[in-house]
Amino acid sequence: MRGLYKRNGIYWARFKLRGHEYRESLRTRSLTLAERRLKALKERVEETAYFGGVDPVTWKKAVVSWAKAWTSLGIKGATGNRYLTSIAQLRPWLDPKSVHEIDAGLLKSIVAARRKLVSNATVRRDLTAISSVLGHCCDEGWIEENPAHMMDRSRFKEKLVKIILPRPDSIARAFAERSRFMDMAELSLETGMRQEEVASLEHDRVDRKRMSISLEHTKSGVREVPLTARAVTIIDRQPQFLRSPYVFWRGDGERFQNVDAQFYATIKRVAQKASRSGASFRRFRFHDLRHLFAVLYLRNRRGTIYDLQMVLGHSSVTTTERYLDHLTPEEKHWATHGVSQNAAQDERFEEGKAG
Repeated sequence: MRGLYKRNGIYWARFKLRGHEYRESLRTRSLTLAERRLKALKERVEETAYFGGVDPVTWKKAVVSWAKAWTSLGIKGATGNRYLTSIAQLRPWLDPKSVHEIDAGLLKSIVAARRKLVSNATVRRDLTAISSVLGHCCDEGWIEENPAHMMDRSRFKEKLVKIILPRPDSIARAFAERSRFMDMAELSLETGMRQEEVASLEHDRVDRKRMSISLEHTKSGVREVPLTARAVTIIDRQPQFLRSPYVFWRGDGERFQNVDAQFYATIKRVAQKASRSGASFRRFRFHDLRHLFAVLYLRNRRGTIYDLQMVLGHSSVTTTERYLDHLTPEEKHWATHGVSQNAAQDERFEEGKAG
């Protein structure tokens, strides 16, 4: 394509307008992306030359454009929705701005304000969402650099919350509130699946012959979750809605939304009933059921710590190792030195104890 050339593998733009030659790095090795950026650059230069400049692109307009381009940007629906949640929280800082006005100074002020209100993990998600939108702005030629991309997000380390396992009597009392919604919680306890994975589970993901569930859109990519006979029973007792793919559905076949809020309300109601009757009840979260599954998996010797890592979909075994704190010394030894472990893994744990 005319107007493009390469320098050290990177595409550059070169063209003339009104006798003046323009040269600029397009910051990509992709021909398709270079052609898009060249077109946007030419349009911007022509508008400036002939009309004396153009109105800057607002943050609001950039977000709308970015949301329309999710598919081409490789952003999955669930991920995009999480980004939109962050973006909604950042509106007081970003809505009044054009994308040219968003710089490192503004981002630092946002980080400073947000860290007083939310966790470091949420701050990292905020920056990732901003970076995704600004990256799209770079692709469109509206800005030259992405200031959010240059911020070191590793500085905002997430503080791990202590794992407190729910009590069996409290779980039994909560599960006595039999409903399709509470069946989701019971399946999570039986399989270790995340809340969103259970809520979005579709019938064709369940393989009764292989006794497994295939999950494709997870944090760690594709994952196979083993099924127990009890898990199959929970799934089979759900009435099927002919026009809905979901195992757990409501209304006209739509999946459950706002699971966190609904589970909190259910547990609150159970706690109030227990209080009125003088019974003991300790509240717990939906995610706590996944924690309990993990601990019981190791205590019952269903597999080793590395097997559990694969079942839960942890990218690092370090995350899975937190559950070792809830085991006896004998249980811990089996979990880390089970028959499926190789010598290198055994040596790793021996070195860890020595340190």
